Amino acid sequence: MRVATMTSLFRECRETKEFTGYIESMHRCKEAGFTVLDLNMCAMLNRQTELNGDDWIKNAENIRNEAEKLGITFSQSHPPYRPFKGAYFKTIEEKERFDELTYRAIHVSSILGVKWAVMHPVTETDKAEYNLQADLAANHENFDKVIEQATKENVGIAFENMCDRDNRRRFGATAEELIALVDSYKGAPVGVCWDTGHGHRVYSNQIPALEKLGSRIKALHVNDNFGQDDLHLLPFLGTIPWEKVMRALTKIGYEGDLVYEIRINNYMPEGLKIPSARFSVDVGNYLLSLC
Repeated sequence: MRVATMTSLFRECRETKEFTGYIESMHRCKEAGFTVLDLNMCAMLNRQTELNGDDWIKNAENIRNEAEKLGITFSQSHPPYRPFKGAYFKTIEEKERFDELTYRAIHVSSILGVKWAVMHPVTETDKAEYNLQADLAANHENFDKVIEQATKENVGIAFENMCDRDNRRRFGATAEELIALVDSYKGAPVGVCWDTGHGHRVYSNQIPALEKLGSRIKALHVNDNFGQDDLHLLPFLGTIPWEKVMRALTKIGYEGDLVYEIRINNYMPEGLKIPSARFSVDVGNYLLSLC
């Protein structure tokens, strides 16, 4: 297990409200002490990355080449995810655009050697709410072709555990639902990305869920909160019992990386971003010492 972070750690700029590109973010992550990254592509939805234009393949190759020069590895990625409006889109054009971005994100992940691309499972809200079989059918309808493509490109798909939102249940919030979804893809490279912050909001004690999922957990989104809002805090700034979490990951034989999804730098002035990121590396190394 290695300490890693998403490229979005340095994406936002307090002073100008501009966005930092992937290559500059990689350099800053390396300066802070990270050599393993998750390529966060969620901003593709808002057309705010260098992967949105017609030259996206060339830009992806440039990212890969620069990563090789820096000694950086991409172990995970986060393709764009659907807004929470159920499993379906309002228009055909909206769905076609999202599908194109998804396939693009999978191909970029393959170019960068990503092992696991993290996807949000969908929730059926139109045909039959709170129905496991309906939710499974909706996910297969939305993801079968994605998983087929990802398999051909040697990228695994890790479904992220969700948490309830807007007073509505979200499929994939429980370990049992994730097990049903993953096991329905018999033999395919499909697993779970466990978001510790989501787990803390859903469970008063997320350790049994981790142990139940076991080897299905292939990726992590590591962040903290106080059990209510999705704050994406650095570990130990909320109320997650990290000693227990790390012991559970050791117990189940987790083989992936400790990947931050934190907002420690979102509102920091530029002069404090590198120091705060270095501190997050220190915290990560302490977490690894608990294994």
